[in-house]
Amino acid sequence: MSGTLNGSISVWQGMALYVGAVIGSGILILPGMTAVIAGADALLSWGGMILLSVPLAYTFAFLAREYPSAGGVSTFVEKAFGRYAGALIGWFYFIAASAGQFIVPLTGGVYVTYVFHWNPVVAFVIAAILLGGSVTGNYFGLRTSGKVQLATSGLIVGVLLATILLAIPFMHARVLSPHISGSMWEPVGRASMLIFWSFFGWEAIASLAPEFNHPERDVMRATWGGIGIVGVLYFGIALAVVGTHSYAVGQQSMAQAMNNASLAQVMANTIGRSAGVVTAVIALVICLGTTNAFVASISRLAYALSQEKLAPAWFDHLNEQRSTPQRAVLLVGGLAGIGLVVTYVFNLGMNQLVYVPNSLGIATYILGTAAGARLIQSWIGKVCAGTAFVLCLIAYPFVGTFIAIPIVVAVLCIGYVLWRTRHETRKNRSVIG
Repeated sequence: MSGTLNGSISVWQGMALYVGAVIGSGILILPGMTAVIAGADALLSWGGMILLSVPLAYTFAFLAREYPSAGGVSTFVEKAFGRYAGALIGWFYFIAASAGQFIVPLTGGVYVTYVFHWNPVVAFVIAAILLGGSVTGNYFGLRTSGKVQLATSGLIVGVLLATILLAIPFMHARVLSPHISGSMWEPVGRASMLIFWSFFGWEAIASLAPEFNHPERDVMRATWGGIGIVGVLYFGIALAVVGTHSYAVGQQSMAQAMNNASLAQVMANTIGRSAGVVTAVIALVICLGTTNAFVASISRLAYALSQEKLAPAWFDHLNEQRSTPQRAVLLVGGLAGIGLVVTYVFNLGMNQLVYVPNSLGIATYILGTAAGARLIQSWIGKVCAGTAFVLCLIAYPFVGTFIAIPIVVAVLCIGYVLWRTRHETRKNRSVIG
């Protein structure tokens, strides 16, 4: 039949796509941050997030199987709750990823400045260079190929595996024991909310479901495989950081730098300083590739939202020769640049910055799982969606004051869409009249 996607994705390829979608630069900074918040109890946070991934990933797998669409989670939410709810997903994604635009390159800068003992301001200079290069390249249509992105994902997995394996002989059982008490749940909850950033991406498989060889069977198998691989890698890294005590409690700049570059510290503790330097350089390369991919994908999201009259019309502009939404690229770069400046001026910590995309990401999953509970026909799928929805709701208050961010974004989004709709209606009436 014309227009039908041919099945070309195997179970193993699907698992690789899951791993590539979920594992990102966030894992480079979060293990140290969570260890500072909760100590060995952070292992409970990582384990809890891995368990939450099961109903979450399966909700989107069921949705992908029953409602195959390239639009992904925004399509599901719009189908379940209407156009305004679908618009919210687009805005949530855009603002969350725009925040990630400066967190990711700053991560690369922090790793390099930590291992070379440079002034922290150099991290911002490096981040600005990475961001500027990515924006310039995307503006002129120099997009990173899929093979390069696959290599970046492979590099991250390689770094994680090496860190885990090398750390095993140096782990100490006495520092790995959780401290079970009534007061532990608040730090465990806060650590879990930081970790959420590393688990975004389970919804990405939804748009690829029609391309599996046997979607009815293979999507679920790939989901199990993806959860298993991501879970082992993430929990292994948390064990490595906590077990080798590659983090420091305190407000000193050196302690904070160590916590933001904990994987480099693990390597330095196990092999030596040179291994930490190599890890930092690899982290810089990873962050460059991730930043470039972010700029490319999020600028196209802004362009798509504008085309659908859900964002200002000025961004509905495409350079035909380069096939690039150049105005949207400048918007993404400008927002990220402002974020870097604000972070530097107000001396904001990475642990504070991560809550911005996290609050929006969790809100996205709340809407997505609610849509799943309404749309999925299978009772098992409905149970997965309902479970994930309830767990996300329970987790959400732990983002603290950042809970206001999705509310503000929602008000701005709905306000703009209503204004744009009325404006278009008046314009059409004046033309008719």
